[in-house]
Amino acid sequence: MTTPVAGIARSSILVDLFISTYSGRKLDRKTQDEVTASKGAASKRAASVSKHLFAECKELDAITKFQASARQTHYRLTLPWSDAGTRLIPAAKFLEYKERMTKHEEEFNDLVEAFLNKYDTLVAAAAFQLGTLFDRTEYPTREQVRRKFSFNVAVMPMPTSGDFRLDIENEVQQELIDAYEERIATQVNTAMRDAWDRLHAVLTRISDRLTVDEDGTKRKFHDTLVTNADEICDLLTTLNVTQDPALERARARLNEALLGVSPDELRKEDSTRAEVKQKVDKILSDFDWGLGDE
Repeated sequence: MTTPVAGIARSSILVDLFISTYSGRKLDRKTQDEVTASKGAASKRAASVSKHLFAECKELDAITKFQASARQTHYRLTLPWSDAGTRLIPAAKFLEYKERMTKHEEEFNDLVEAFLNKYDTLVAAAAFQLGTLFDRTEYPTREQVRRKFSFNVAVMPMPTSGDFRLDIENEVQQELIDAYEERIATQVNTAMRDAWDRLHAVLTRISDRLTVDEDGTKRKFHDTLVTNADEICDLLTTLNVTQDPALERARARLNEALLGVSPDELRKEDSTRAEVKQKVDKILSDFDWGLGDE
């Protein structure tokens, strides 16, 4: 795949999402030793025992679940870029991304405050919940716990080979530039592979759920079958960072296949169900999805 790196660099941004939370877990070496001894294990490392300092804490559970949801938004609006977790986002999508992540940060902070406001009460309750497992020295102060929570989005421009400003021999510098551009091209291809995979997953899911079994049974599906497809069609108008014409054709055909179609119509109208499935199956067969490349 030919990748216009310079053009992508001018129209894209790199983002990192950093979320830190307090797990409320603690390695319990004493109980671990008791377990390995009671089981006759020759090594104390045969088992690992960790305990939940807050065995029943809906406030802490809410934070854990929410940070997972925030990461899902981050992944959905961006494309993979580096092994370290950095993601690529088109500049045209950045304002939407920023608005959503700012809202997530505000909700995250509210949940953290709700937990911290009840922290002392929750510690007292843990004494009853944990019984002899309770050890007050294992609980940090409220301010120590506060410092364990953070929500941060780091933004940086996408670099190009022009960022090499090294006082070295031209030949060596050119080798570095060539190697860097090859790496960037690989990363762009990985990002585009992700875009293709997302579209393929949605199409495959639609085809499967709209199948009518041999005994005439219609397979059930949630409304998200359609809303997820609508969302990927919207996202790929900007996440197609290389302007791949084949990806755009596939996206446009899915968009056309579902235009004006509601989940209820797909459930109730056999002709609509069959027509949409036929169009989706044709998209799946007409494009090279690169599944053999993995």
